[in-house]
Amino acid sequence: MKLANSRGQIAALALAAACVLAAPQALALPDDRQQPVKVSADNLEANRSKNLSIYSGNVVISQGSLQIRADRVEVHGNSKGEINKVVATGKPAHFQQQVEESTNPVKARAKRIEFLVASDALQLTGEAFVDRDGNTLSAERIDYDLNSEQMQAQGQSEKKRVEMIWKPEAKPAQDGQ
Repeated sequence: MKLANSRGQIAALALAAACVLAAPQALALPDDRQQPVKVSADNLEANRSKNLSIYSGNVVISQGSLQIRADRVEVHGNSKGEINKVVATGKPAHFQQQVEESTNPVKARAKRIEFLVASDALQLTGEAFVDRDGNTLSAERIDYDLNSEQMQAQGQSEKKRVEMIWKPEAKPAQDGQ
């Protein structure tokens, strides 16, 4: 395993991971942000001068109900130590988080998942798929605004069109039936 060159870099990476996972507040259980961030990977390469940390090989990042699984995760920052972007890639990369106590977690997967921190935007590209309680959306690309929970999807060709499957709402049981 490759390690960062100094304890300061390791501390900066841990802080970076914590900031990244705590940032999408619109999609988190209230206590998720209070949970410890756990990162495991086969390798870590950190370059403080480029403000870049790369985790590779069976990467798993978790905090509370949030989980990211990927072959590779890049954490991009700026000179102030703030995170700009997180990129997870895999065959596919996976994202999952429970948004409400009584619901199933939102699940997403794509060959590339990019989180733009400043705009709280999630970009899924390459066989992108989102599942929220059995309601699914698949497309070549899905853009997901975490603040407004709005999505935009696009296909690439006739064979890779946008497909949505929406379950009908369950009707409340009527008395006597």
